[in-house]
Amino acid sequence: MTRLPDRDLSLEGRMSQASGCSRLCLILAAIGLSMTTAASLYTYRILHEPLESVGASVVSHLASAKCTAIARTLTALSVTRSDVLHGEPEGERTDPDPNAIIGVVTPGRWALEDFHSTSLTADQTLAILKGLPVQNPDDGERRAVQTQLRRATRELSADLHQHRCNQLGYGLNPSAVRVYPIPGRPSNWLAFLYGPLTIRGQEKTAFALVDLSSSSLEISGHDQNLEELFPSGGVQITTAVKLSPASVLTNPSSLHQDRPDLDEEDHKLLGLRIVPFANQLVSSEFSINHAALDRISRRAAALVFVMGLLATTAVVLISRSSEVRLRRLNQALLGESRTDSLTRIANRRAWDEALALEQSRRQRHDRPYGLVVVDLNGFKQINDQQGHLIGDQVLQSAASQLASQLRSSDLLARVGGDEFALLVFNPTAQGLEDLVERLGRTLKRAGIEASIGSSLSEANASLDQAWAQADQAMYRVKSGAPGSSPRLSPDPSTTQLP
Repeated sequence: MTRLPDRDLSLEGRMSQASGCSRLCLILAAIGLSMTTAASLYTYRILHEPLESVGASVVSHLASAKCTAIARTLTALSVTRSDVLHGEPEGERTDPDPNAIIGVVTPGRWALEDFHSTSLTADQTLAILKGLPVQNPDDGERRAVQTQLRRATRELSADLHQHRCNQLGYGLNPSAVRVYPIPGRPSNWLAFLYGPLTIRGQEKTAFALVDLSSSSLEISGHDQNLEELFPSGGVQITTAVKLSPASVLTNPSSLHQDRPDLDEEDHKLLGLRIVPFANQLVSSEFSINHAALDRISRRAAALVFVMGLLATTAVVLISRSSEVRLRRLNQALLGESRTDSLTRIANRRAWDEALALEQSRRQRHDRPYGLVVVDLNGFKQINDQQGHLIGDQVLQSAASQLASQLRSSDLLARVGGDEFALLVFNPTAQGLEDLVERLGRTLKRAGIEASIGSSLSEANASLDQAWAQADQAMYRVKSGAPGSSPRLSPDPSTTQLP
C-alpha cells in the first residue's frame, strides 16, 4: 500500500486538500468588481450630464420656437386684416404662416376674404368659425386677462415675465386678440380672432386657425418624437398647449403646471412659455421625461457592468482552474515525495509521518497497533552476484507480496534498502500472529527469504518504541538467537523463514 486511505499523513497533506485558491480568487473578484463598479459609475456620469444638457437645450429651443409660431400667427392676422382693409390684391404677398388657415370672415353673411388654407376647404373653415364667437364679443371677456394682470401679485407678475414670450416681433398686440379652442379638434388646435372690425361699413373678423404644437416643432426643425436625438432611450418630447382663464392669475401659486411627480432634475428638462391674450392665457409646455432620458445612461452603465462582471468571472474561473491544476500537481509531487520510486509503496518519510500522526490519534482513542518489520535475507549477495536489476525485481516482488496480505487501512513502507515495515490498525494478538505467518508463507512461495519480527503496542509505550521492539525481534530471528520462537506482546514475536 502506498498510503493510508482517508488518512492524512501530515499537516502538509491536510493543507494540500484545502482550497488553495480561495484567497486569491476572492482578491481577484474584489478587484474586478471594484473596477467594474467604478467603470459603470464613470460611464453613467460621463453620459448623464451631456444628455441632460442636450435635453435642456432641446426644450429651450422648442419653447423659443413656440414663441416664433405665435408671432407668425399674429403676423398672419395682421397681414390678412391689412389686405382686406386696404384692398390689396390677394396672392401677391408672402404668407407668414403657410400651414395656418387664415383669412377674414364677415359674420352673418359668412363670406370669406383673403382666405389661405392648405388643409381645410372654405366650407370646412366656415363650419368651424360658426361655432366660435366671431361677432359681438363680450367686453368683459375681451378685457379679462388685462384686468387680472393689473391685480396680479408680485410673485405671479415676476413668474409671468420670466416665462412669457416677450419678443413677438411684428404683428398685433396680443391683448387685442381672443383665443379659443377649436371644437372637434385636439387641444393644440387654437383659433386666434381679431375683431370684429368695421371695414367699409361691415363688421369683419380676422382669424387664424393653427396647430400650435405642430407649427412650433416645424419651426424648430424637429418632428413630433425627436427620435433622431434620443434613438436608444425612447425619449419623446411632450408638448401641451393649455388655455387658462383670467381667474388663474388670482391664484397665489406659480404659473407652472402642477407636476408633483417631477423631481428637481426634471425641471431642467421642462420649458414653459406663456402669452396673455385678451381673454385667456396660452401656455405651452415642452418637457422630456427625466427617467426616460436617464435610461440611456443607465443602460450604458449596465452594459459596462455586465461586461466587467463577465470579464471578472472569466478571470476568476481561469485563476481557479490554474490553481486547481497547480494544487493537483502539488498533491502529486507531495505524493511522490512520500512514495518509494522503486516499489511504489510508502517511503521512510511517509512512515515517520504516519507514526507521529497515529501516535496522536492513539492518545485520544487508545487503539492498539501492530508493528511488523520484514528484512530480506541474503539480499546483498543477490545484488553482488546477480546484479542490481535482479535485486530491484526482488524488492518489487517482496513489496507486492506483502501488500497482498494487508487490509486497506494498513500501511506498508520501505524503510531501508531491503527492510520493510508494516503498521497494522487495531489488530488482536492472534490476528497479528496470523498476519506474520501469512506474510512468511507468501514470501516463501515467491522464493524470497526474509526475517520477520512483530510487536503489539502497549498502553504505556509509544509507537516508535513498539517499532523498535519489532526491529529487535527481527534481528534475533536473523541472528538465530535462542528463544526466538514467535511470540506476541509484551515480548516481540518473531518468525524465521528457512
